[in-house]
Amino acid sequence: MRTPYGRDSAAPWTHRSGDHDVTRHSLALRLLLCGLLLLAGPLSAQDTTATSSLPDTAPASAPATAAQTPADAQAEADTGTLSIVVEGLDAPLRDNVLAFLDINRYAGKSAPEEVRLRWLHGNAEREIRQALEPFGYFEPVIEPSLERTPTGWEARYRIQPGRPLPLEMVDIQVLGEGGQDPAFQKLLASLPLARGQTLNQPQYEQLKQTLESLATERGYFAAHFTEHSIRVDLQSYSAAIHLHYDTGPRYRFGDVRFRQDFLSPKLLARYPHFKPGDPYNSNDLLKLQGDLNASAYFSQVEVTAPPDDKTHTAPIDVELTPNKKRKYSAGLGYGTDTGVRAKLRVEQRWLNRQGHHYDAELQYSTIKSLIGFKYIIPGADPTTDSYALAVGYIDQNYQDQDYQTYTLGGSWQRQDGLWLKNFSLNFQNETYSIGGAPSTTSVLLIPGMNWTWIDADDRLYTLYGLMFGFELRGASTALLSDTNFLQGMLHLKWVRALSENSRLLMRGDLGATAMFDDFSTLPTSLRTFTGGDTSVRGYGYNTIGPTDADGNVIGGKNLVVGSIEYEHRVWGDWSVAAFVDSGDAFDGAQPDLKTGVGVGLRWRSPVGPVRLDFASGLDRPPGDAFRFSFSIGPDL
Repeated sequence: MRTPYGRDSAAPWTHRSGDHDVTRHSLALRLLLCGLLLLAGPLSAQDTTATSSLPDTAPASAPATAAQTPADAQAEADTGTLSIVVEGLDAPLRDNVLAFLDINRYAGKSAPEEVRLRWLHGNAEREIRQALEPFGYFEPVIEPSLERTPTGWEARYRIQPGRPLPLEMVDIQVLGEGGQDPAFQKLLASLPLARGQTLNQPQYEQLKQTLESLATERGYFAAHFTEHSIRVDLQSYSAAIHLHYDTGPRYRFGDVRFRQDFLSPKLLARYPHFKPGDPYNSNDLLKLQGDLNASAYFSQVEVTAPPDDKTHTAPIDVELTPNKKRKYSAGLGYGTDTGVRAKLRVEQRWLNRQGHHYDAELQYSTIKSLIGFKYIIPGADPTTDSYALAVGYIDQNYQDQDYQTYTLGGSWQRQDGLWLKNFSLNFQNETYSIGGAPSTTSVLLIPGMNWTWIDADDRLYTLYGLMFGFELRGASTALLSDTNFLQGMLHLKWVRALSENSRLLMRGDLGATAMFDDFSTLPTSLRTFTGGDTSVRGYGYNTIGPTDADGNVIGGKNLVVGSIEYEHRVWGDWSVAAFVDSGDAFDGAQPDLKTGVGVGLRWRSPVGPVRLDFASGLDRPPGDAFRFSFSIGPDL
């Protein structure tokens, strides 16, 4: 049940009469009211337009009733349903009134016996006044009524809230070191309470909570209220708020103690982004815990910072439980581009006390297989920087686009805000044959960079997200390479929810290659192709691009691909989609765009959307059947 504003309030309320303050609801007054109620019977009361239902529990102050006879029980059974109507108020006043009304617990349920019902109704006017006072209304006009209806009873309360009580004085002060803290100064500059505004106790209580939360967040562990009161003077019809908050001193971070025995203390000391003696901020501790969890070294991270009131410091204890040293994963699947595919991955989470680790991966499909090994070294800031040494082998055998590539290289990667920045230098040896031409071997030393920017509510299943990436790489015969080229790529994905059950997905790819030698010297893996499940649906894998004299697709220098897709959820995690893809791989300045259209079925799986598409290429020969596409993976 929602707690009504004004009931059990921590704020002292006083009523000013002349030069003296007395508590607004004294024990004597309550006893007097109870006596009058018992003597006078039901009082008239009233409410506003609303119907509510609360738990059916009898009020603690309800009068005792005699044991029921069968006739009484039958009469009670015939009381029918009770409806509560509150008129004249807007939320949140109406909601607070309904929360205060004891009679409202029977709303929409069987009405109690008439004696009890009239007693509850008689209390309503007093309860309504109590419910309105926290919002600054002390002079309401209440017209209550209780009538039988064909289906039971109706309790109706017509309420005119009256004139609001203005704030004549708002005295809010932050004392101690917090008075000079920019965070507290910003809070005071945007206060919801000001002189001339209507008294609003919920705003007052929220301000108190905000002050306490901010003090805890920023390390004012001795903070306390020296004065907190709301004073109401009904003679002058005004109110005054006095709220003085003494923050005391701001605590500082103490030493950070990591409790573990398998990683170097020097490595762990690079994780905190603060130093002993820096002002305390709980957000720094949350970041430390998040960064340690993201490292994969630990299965559990517990960060505690008990304050020391003698030194005004907060020493930090970090309890670390090691993760399993090695992780294995395997997968089996099918894609219309790749056919049957299988994957095996081994991750060594740490090799030594310096936190070095590696990933080894084996992938196999009917058209492409690869083996990769990457050795990773944490950087100066292990939360953002890393170095990697990698070796790999790729073997593709697809129609007339065959190649075998060996790579050896190194890279430096850094997470800079939403940007993931990667700089690399790779040695590549590739033997390739395309379009039936004799095999050729190419040796290249390729420096490159790959930057990706992602902002999304959920990478796996995105409602609002944007991904932007660009690549730049090249080679020169002056640097141990067989050819000269410079290549750039741009990638864009955009997702927006249009409603609760629909979203729009767009993607685009642009690529350009500058060749300073004959194009035939560019290996197959560096040429541009399109067509397939993840590019232009309705066409086969890598079937769009320049061709040789025999009609074999040999790849191009440049690339343009665009797609727009509308998705609508029809039931649970299932959706339908309609899409248009268009693109081309080409050599000149003007692409010959190929367009595919289709519909699809989507299932929101735990590992990302599963996509089943039926598409047709508009530029394919007449009579060609729809092409089936299947893919799985995150949206961004």
